[in-house]
Amino acid sequence: MASALILAAGKATRLEGIRELYAKANVPVGNTTPLRFLLEALGDSYEDLWINLHFKGDQVRKQAEQYVAEGVRLHFIEEPRLLGTGGTLLEMVQQKGDLPDLVVNAKMFTDFEFASMHRAGSGTLVLHTQSDLHTFGGLTFDAQHRIVGLCPKGEQPKDGLAAAVFTGICKPSRIWLAALEEARRFHPDDVLCFIRHGLLPSLADAPHHAMAQLHAGSWCEISTPERVQEAIHQLSLL
Repeated sequence: MASALILAAGKATRLEGIRELYAKANVPVGNTTPLRFLLEALGDSYEDLWINLHFKGDQVRKQAEQYVAEGVRLHFIEEPRLLGTGGTLLEMVQQKGDLPDLVVNAKMFTDFEFASMHRAGSGTLVLHTQSDLHTFGGLTFDAQHRIVGLCPKGEQPKDGLAAAVFTGICKPSRIWLAALEEARRFHPDDVLCFIRHGLLPSLADAPHHAMAQLHAGSWCEISTPERVQEAIHQLSLL
């Protein structure tokens, strides 16, 4: 039974006044929200959906229950303290007993075909080739699309590598878990990121385990009021 983890617990601090009314996943964008968009895009292609809750969690839960596809099972991970993407992944593995087949951040709109991730190998990360590296930063990859490291904001890839912006869509690898568990063991109160604390440290021991799946179509995220307006514009073009 295919499962997906929807990350919807963020504090939305960069959304300024918008966050007084909405969780990031519930921000109105045109006639939809990031969470509603994802639930409708996923449909019933993933039979088990896990959603983490923290900031305005009741709002997120209510909308998830309203728009989930018929027959799809919802599971909620309550986070009294924000765990971060890596911490939530560890928590889901502990509760479910296995990794999800898909992880996706509930702050985006895209024409990416989520069902295509069923065919992807573990450790596949979807990178957007049309977004600005200077603004977002990204991940570097070689000619075989093997991910090799991080490209920080304002920098360009070196040594003949390419780079693109991580979309927040991936099929996680079990290899990340050891690095995440080590990070939690030594820093139990830290908010863990599955890129910084899972993927990147694991490249030292398993350098070719992570692959870039490139997407050149539509993708936008809504972390700031300006990007909400850009998302409204992009959705009008889809």
